[in-house]
Amino acid sequence: MSWLGYHFWMSTFTMVHHTAPHIPFKDVKNWNSAQAQLGGTVHCDYPRWIEVLCHDISVHIPHHISQKIPSHNLRLANESLRKNWGQYLNEARWNWRLMKTIMTDCHVYDEEKNYVPFDEGQKESKVLGILRRVMPNTP
Repeated sequence: MSWLGYHFWMSTFTMVHHTAPHIPFKDVKNWNSAQAQLGGTVHCDYPRWIEVLCHDISVHIPHHISQKIPSHNLRLANESLRKNWGQYLNEARWNWRLMKTIMTDCHVYDEEKNYVPFDEGQKESKVLGILRRVMPNTP
Protein backbone atom coordinates (compact mmCIF):
# COMPACT_ATOMS: atom_id res chain seq x y z
CA MET A 1 0.00 0.00 0.00
CA SER A 2 2.78 2.44 0.81
CA TRP A 3 4.35 1.85 -2.62
CA LEU A 4 1.01 2.54 -4.32
CA GLY A 5 0.56 5.72 -2.26
CA TYR A 6 4.06 6.95 -3.10
CA HIS A 7 3.69 6.06 -6.78
CA PHE A 8 0.36 7.91 -7.01
CA TRP A 9 1.85 10.97 -5.28
CA MET A 10 4.96 11.17 -7.44
CA SER A 11 3.12 10.36 -10.66
CA THR A 12 0.50 13.02 -10.03
CA PHE A 13 2.91 15.80 -9.18
CA THR A 14 5.66 14.99 -11.67
CA MET A 15 3.40 14.16 -14.62
CA VAL A 16 3.02 17.90 -15.26
CA HIS A 17 6.73 18.27 -16.04
CA HIS A 18 6.78 15.87 -18.95
CA THR A 19 3.34 15.66 -20.54
CA ALA A 20 2.11 19.21 -21.13
CA PRO A 21 0.56 19.14 -24.61
CA HIS A 22 2.06 22.51 -25.60
CA ILE A 23 5.66 21.24 -25.34
CA PRO A 24 6.88 20.97 -28.92
CA PHE A 25 8.34 17.84 -30.41
CA LYS A 26 10.75 18.82 -33.14
CA ASP A 27 12.08 16.70 -35.94
CA VAL A 28 15.81 16.06 -36.14
CA LYS A 29 16.37 18.94 -38.61
CA ASN A 30 14.95 21.51 -36.18
CA TRP A 31 16.06 19.93 -32.91
CA ASN A 32 18.51 21.77 -30.69
CA SER A 33 19.96 20.10 -27.59
CA ALA A 34 20.03 23.22 -25.41
CA GLN A 35 16.52 24.30 -26.36
CA ALA A 36 15.26 20.76 -25.79
CA GLN A 37 16.65 20.74 -22.24
CA LEU A 38 15.29 24.22 -21.46
CA GLY A 39 11.91 23.97 -23.13
CA GLY A 40 11.20 20.26 -23.14
CA THR A 41 9.94 20.23 -19.59
CA VAL A 42 7.77 22.49 -17.43
CA HIS A 43 8.53 24.38 -14.24
CA CYS A 44 5.32 24.26 -12.25
CA ASP A 45 4.50 26.31 -9.18
CA TYR A 46 2.72 24.09 -6.67
CA PRO A 47 1.43 25.01 -3.23
CA ARG A 48 4.48 25.31 -0.94
CA TRP A 49 3.56 22.27 1.20
CA ILE A 50 3.71 20.06 -1.90
CA GLU A 51 7.08 21.50 -2.91
CA VAL A 52 8.46 20.81 0.57
CA LEU A 53 7.25 17.20 0.51
CA CYS A 54 8.69 16.66 -2.99
CA HIS A 55 12.06 18.31 -2.19
CA ASP A 56 11.49 21.10 -4.74
CA ILE A 57 11.49 18.72 -7.70
CA SER A 58 8.71 20.95 -9.07
CA VAL A 59 11.56 23.37 -9.84
CA HIS A 60 12.19 20.98 -12.66
CA ILE A 61 14.04 22.66 -15.51
CA PRO A 62 17.42 22.77 -13.71
CA HIS A 63 16.99 19.04 -13.02
CA HIS A 64 16.96 18.48 -16.80
CA ILE A 65 20.03 20.64 -17.30
CA SER A 66 21.98 18.62 -14.72
CA GLN A 67 20.74 15.92 -12.37
CA LYS A 68 23.73 16.69 -10.13
CA ILE A 69 22.20 19.97 -8.88
CA PRO A 70 21.21 19.28 -5.26
CA SER A 71 17.56 19.95 -4.38
CA HIS A 72 18.54 22.84 -2.08
CA ASN A 73 20.08 24.66 -5.10
CA LEU A 74 17.26 24.08 -7.61
CA ARG A 75 15.58 27.43 -6.93
CA LEU A 76 18.83 29.34 -7.32
CA ALA A 77 19.60 27.51 -10.56
CA ASN A 78 16.07 28.16 -11.83
CA GLU A 79 16.37 31.90 -11.19
CA SER A 80 19.63 31.95 -13.15
CA LEU A 81 17.97 30.09 -16.04
CA ARG A 82 15.01 32.51 -15.98
CA LYS A 83 17.36 35.49 -16.06
CA ASN A 84 19.53 34.19 -18.89
CA TRP A 85 17.30 31.87 -20.92
CA GLY A 86 13.73 32.83 -19.92
CA GLN A 87 12.41 32.97 -23.47
CA TYR A 88 12.97 29.21 -23.83
CA LEU A 89 11.39 28.09 -20.55
CA ASN A 90 7.93 26.60 -20.04
CA GLU A 91 6.28 27.62 -16.79
CA ALA A 92 2.86 26.94 -15.29
CA ARG A 93 0.96 27.26 -12.03
CA TRP A 94 -0.64 24.05 -10.79
CA ASN A 95 -4.44 24.07 -10.90
CA TRP A 96 -7.25 21.70 -11.77
CA ARG A 97 -7.60 23.06 -15.32
CA LEU A 98 -3.94 22.24 -15.99
CA MET A 99 -4.40 18.69 -14.67
CA LYS A 100 -7.56 18.23 -16.73
CA THR A 101 -5.75 19.38 -19.88
CA ILE A 102 -2.81 17.07 -19.26
CA MET A 103 -4.99 14.07 -18.47
CA THR A 104 -7.51 14.54 -21.29
CA ASP A 105 -5.46 16.10 -24.09
CA CYS A 106 -3.19 13.08 -24.47
CA HIS A 107 -0.87 13.02 -27.45
CA VAL A 108 1.30 10.54 -29.26
CA TYR A 109 4.17 10.84 -31.72
CA ASP A 110 3.42 10.89 -35.43
CA GLU A 111 6.30 10.88 -37.95
CA GLU A 112 4.67 13.50 -40.17
CA LYS A 113 2.86 15.76 -37.66
CA ASN A 114 5.04 15.21 -34.54
CA TYR A 115 2.48 15.24 -31.68
CA VAL A 116 -1.15 14.46 -32.44
CA PRO A 117 -4.11 13.94 -30.11
CA PHE A 118 -4.35 10.35 -28.89
CA ASP A 119 -7.93 10.04 -30.08
CA GLU A 120 -7.64 12.10 -33.29
CA GLY A 121 -10.14 10.86 -35.87
CA GLN A 122 -11.53 8.26 -33.49
CA LYS A 123 -14.59 7.99 -31.31
CA GLU A 124 -13.89 9.51 -27.88
CA SER A 125 -12.60 6.87 -25.46
CA LYS A 126 -14.78 6.14 -22.45
CA VAL A 127 -12.04 6.95 -19.95
CA LEU A 128 -11.14 10.28 -21.55
CA GLY A 129 -14.81 11.14 -21.93
CA ILE A 130 -15.43 10.56 -18.22
CA LEU A 131 -12.36 12.58 -17.22
CA ARG A 132 -13.37 15.44 -19.51
CA ARG A 133 -16.82 15.55 -17.90
CA VAL A 134 -15.97 15.10 -14.22
CA MET A 135 -12.68 16.95 -13.74
CA PRO A 136 -13.05 20.59 -12.71
CA ASN A 137 -12.42 23.22 -15.37
CA THR A 138 -11.47 25.91 -12.86
CA PRO A 139 -8.04 27.23 -11.92
